[in-house]
Amino acid sequence: MSAPVVLPDGKQIAITLLAADLPDVHVTGQLPEGKALNAVLPAVRVLRIGGVADVRGWADPASRDNPRFSIDCYDTSDDKAMHLARRVCAAWELLPGKATADGSVVAISQETGPQDRPEDPNADLWRVGMTLGMSVSPPRPIS
Repeated sequence: MSAPVVLPDGKQIAITLLAADLPDVHVTGQLPEGKALNAVLPAVRVLRIGGVADVRGWADPASRDNPRFSIDCYDTSDDKAMHLARRVCAAWELLPGKATADGSVVAISQETGPQDRPEDPNADLWRVGMTLGMSVSPPRPIS
């Protein structure tokens, strides 16, 4: 009997690959609070907001996870946050074919482009976000 396929953690794959492509940006799944956030700007937060797995069978190597993400880009001005969002979109387009120890990116999608997501009007930061998707497959054993 074949071992069951364990689907990769798409969120961690997205964070790892974006952090590698944007070394001057704090890429995370959870932002620090208050003034600690200002200290790490520019920052990108990756939140999984859905997506379903395409599991043909527990041992089928063609099984994939198809997560959807809300990606928020934070910086000190509206222009800087929008520029960061465009950098994330550009990096996202290059993800297919890239891999981490957790799995490989098979395909990507962009459901909504960068859009303003206003923060508290008294905050010293700006946020621009988008909805992006990817399809990831488990890591392949080396034969």
